[in-house]
Amino acid sequence: MTKEKFIKDVATKINKMINIPFINEETEQVLFELIVGILIGLLFDKFLGEIL
Repeated sequence: MTKEKFIKDVATKINKMINIPFINEETEQVLFELIVGILIGLLFDKFLGEIL
């Protein structure tokens, strides 16, 4: 599984659980993909920082 696919899958699961009023589903999906991507990046950087 690629990083992009993983981010999309996690964001889709979050999007199904959370509804943001006044924002359509497509925009919510993009928002959650951005948030998940940022969080994955931060965790990855922290993890690598501890190893190196």
